[in-house]
Amino acid sequence: PYTLTLTQKPSVPVSGVTAKKAVSKKAKKAVITWKKASDVNGYEVTYSLKKNFKKAKTVNVSAKKAKVTLKKLKKGKKYYIRVRSFQKVKSGNSVIKVYGSWSKTVKSKKIK
Repeated sequence: PYTLTLTQKPSVPVSGVTAKKAVSKKAKKAVITWKKASDVNGYEVTYSLKKNFKKAKTVNVSAKKAKVTLKKLKKGKKYYIRVRSFQKVKSGNSVIKVYGSWSKTVKSKKIK
């Protein structure tokens, strides 16, 4: 006798995020801002030198903030940045993250 168990991610509406701008005022740093979403636990910011986000780096930000400073960037390069929100949901004995959709990709100005 075999037992088959199907599990499904809970369907929780996670609102989308709108990335506003990426500004480089200090050397090798960029400040990313976005419009806050309601009822989320945090945000995930992904940035890359490539438009297709290969070899991208990711930063998690708490829901209280609507901006993050990216550090150790390459001088003279332009970065592609996108943001999405997430909500933590209890599923059985574990907690999983349910993600919203990615924002439109924002292109930074040249890093100083």
